[in-house]
Amino acid sequence: MKSTIRNRAAALGIATVAGLAGLGLASGPAMAADASLADSSSQSASSGVDAQSVYYPTNSTDYANELVRAWGTDNTDRVEAFASGDVAEQLADHDGDDATHWDQTGGERTGDTTYVTYENTVTGEKMALGVSEKVIDDQNEWGSAPHAVTYVQFAD
Repeated sequence: MKSTIRNRAAALGIATVAGLAGLGLASGPAMAADASLADSSSQSASSGVDAQSVYYPTNSTDYANELVRAWGTDNTDRVEAFASGDVAEQLADHDGDDATHWDQTGGERTGDTTYVTYENTVTGEKMALGVSEKVIDDQNEWGSAPHAVTYVQFAD
């Protein structure tokens, strides 16, 4: 009788652990919300399906700030995910030692674009980023809105 109880307890314990492990695997990418851990080239090796790996904010100001952070840390993949090809190229050409010193100074919506402005605390240079509200509003089922920054301008 004791061995039957032990066998059932062991089976129940194994089933519980397997069930919890299954929950963890099933909720994997949806649970990952930490933008600092995002990697736009991640893929699920077992299924061959792209994993949700880039966090795209739904607020245009936050979206622009994420791009500036990625640019400041020289995260080219993330910059290319957030910006159009032209903007990513302009940022790469403008890259320098002071890329981490941008403070947001304002923002204004004009039509379908929100312009978020920054000032470099070292050089005094100003930058404006244009974020397409249409791209952000047309997010897919994962909440992804890549390439929404469609405009950049630098001024002294």
